[in-house]
Amino acid sequence: MESHSTDYHNSFLYNPKTYTVASMIVGYLLIGDLDALQQNAIGNWLMTVAQILEANSAIQQAIEERFQGNSYNINSKQFKNGGSPYMNDDGLLNYLSKDEQTIKELQEMVNKLKEKLDKLSS
Repeated sequence: MESHSTDYHNSFLYNPKTYTVASMIVGYLLIGDLDALQQNAIGNWLMTVAQILEANSAIQQAIEERFQGNSYNINSKQFKNGGSPYMNDDGLLNYLSKDEQTIKELQEMVNKLKEKLDKLSS
């Protein structure tokens, strides 16, 4: 089996409008002279095939993400504290406490500057 191409822009399957139109055309072609029961049977069969493909691709994607280190546990303490999977941070709560500390430091600096200005003006 060939490996998949990373050039997503050249494949019609990755263009949502073309993909949708192609699906619609195939759907209408399959209707033909079939009655509702036959259409339902073919539709269920196609949905079963689609679910198998989707389940297989989800498992494969999970394996590849773990292999590449891009897998994130949404139940982890980091996520529950508002941490981002895209940054190596300690979570939102720690950032807020750091911000409060920074604000206090800035207020102290402003007060010292005011005191120096008052001394210079008197």
